[in-house]
Amino acid sequence: MTVNPDEILLSGHSLFVIAGARGVGKTNLAATLLKKANYDRLYVHDDEHSWNNINANLKGKPYQIGRYVSLADRFAGLPDDDDMLSQIADGRIPWIDPKTRTGLIEYYHFVLKDLDENLIPGKYDVYVLDTLKRFEAAMALWAEKNMGKLGVSNTSHGRNWSEGIFPLYDNFINSLFARGVKAVIFTSHLKQPWENNKPVSGKVVISGKKILQFMSRLMVWLVRDSHNKDGAPAGLVLKERLGQFDYDDEADDWVIRRVIPERVPHCTWRDIRNYLVNGYNTDIPNPLECMSQEEKELVSDALTDKQMQLMLLEV
Repeated sequence: MTVNPDEILLSGHSLFVIAGARGVGKTNLAATLLKKANYDRLYVHDDEHSWNNINANLKGKPYQIGRYVSLADRFAGLPDDDDMLSQIADGRIPWIDPKTRTGLIEYYHFVLKDLDENLIPGKYDVYVLDTLKRFEAAMALWAEKNMGKLGVSNTSHGRNWSEGIFPLYDNFINSLFARGVKAVIFTSHLKQPWENNKPVSGKVVISGKKILQFMSRLMVWLVRDSHNKDGAPAGLVLKERLGQFDYDDEADDWVIRRVIPERVPHCTWRDIRNYLVNGYNTDIPNPLECMSQEEKELVSDALTDKQMQLMLLEV
């Protein structure tokens, strides 16, 4: 069976989540899914000036991003990721300040309005939100203020997430698909989790992890790898739904095969496309295609001290 990797990656309703520490290569991966001939079908919301270098390199080229919006410029007065993480670490909810509260609501409305007015149906193939940290905070605040509209009267046992924020995420992503977007890419930093209304000291998790793991077709946690002399990261695969599903007429049975290993040693879309076409040796994988014990602890659902240790080494 001949496999066209682009038909798989851009088949429609694909959510790709790219997580990792600052500077590890999240933006570069997000920016390179589309080939240059289709770059005008890319829609970007940049929340951190992460695309400045990309825009500089594209200057004067015949291929340009279809629509680029700098949320970082538009909402420069809002706390950035570091400020928000520090506030959470200090036990202060980021939107407790009235100015920040108002700014986040405006931020949420602006993103939705910009998409409503400019995401022309059928014009864009890929939408990128880089990163989703402030959008998630804004969405959480909007949900908190509108629990009644969302039909949530009791926020105990995480219902504010499951019945409030989860549906907002779901509707937001599916509204992009309804406009013809084939792939949505979210990049995510690491954040400090909360338990019992307090930050968990020395732990890190991915923003939006619950809904994003549920909805994503591919979710990777990028880490630096000294084997890659070009500086490309390795990708720890947290979720993958890109495998082959076919029928073997000779065996008269279904064949379901995972084609991407748990660890992509050199994580670019070229490498991912290669795996989609050729797969990998599932019986005896390359050692670099297997997570180390430290990496397994890093991505484990159990929050371990190793997560913070490795994150700090990468910042």
